[in-house]
Amino acid sequence: YTYGKSLDYTSSNDNDNGHGGAENIYDAAHVSAQYGRANFDSRQRFSGDLVWDIPGFGNGLSHAVTSGWTLAPVIILQSGQPFSVITSAPYNPAGPVEGDFNADGFDYDAPNTPSFGNHISSSRSDFVKGLFPVGAFTYPTYGQEGNLGRNTYDGPGFAVVNMSVERTFKISKLGEGGLFEMRGEIFNLFNRVNLTAPNNDLYGSYFGQSTGVSTPRQIQLVAHIRF
Repeated sequence: YTYGKSLDYTSSNDNDNGHGGAENIYDAAHVSAQYGRANFDSRQRFSGDLVWDIPGFGNGLSHAVTSGWTLAPVIILQSGQPFSVITSAPYNPAGPVEGDFNADGFDYDAPNTPSFGNHISSSRSDFVKGLFPVGAFTYPTYGQEGNLGRNTYDGPGFAVVNMSVERTFKISKLGEGGLFEMRGEIFNLFNRVNLTAPNNDLYGSYFGQSTGVSTPRQIQLVAHIRF
């Protein structure tokens, strides 16, 4: 079990083949204003695993059928990672205030903090139907940045149980080390729906809703001959 907190000014993208991903900055002249929770911050995480070598039951045929099996479950429970509420609307001085409040040409700006603050209690169903009340966020006047901090709200949590099942058979013709191994791996054994982070763009469709899922159930079968 891990309880922790990670803070930074911006979280780098380490999964782009080493080329360095572009980073979203509210205001390049005031980077310190977006100091907050890192994108990968998960406040609580529990992981557990078990390996059970089944000794077999009974005698004769029943023992031959039930022995030689290994079960290995892995359980991961994790609180939601943070996300920022932003608007990607362009600067539009002739119309209503919608985006690029500081007119720096970068359409990535934060609104003002809503009346309920920078935290909201939520359930999984809230992420499906929409996390925030309609019209909850207001915009600053042009020339100012909104006062809502970076990564203030929590995304949906994550829970998964993976299971591997293995059976080993001796192959005497291949010598003392001769083995035939069959292995089955089931990822997300119970096929739990793990929602992705909600749409965080006030200017986009489905704002406040999670429209994707991660880690659907997958089954993998493997066979090895060792000698």
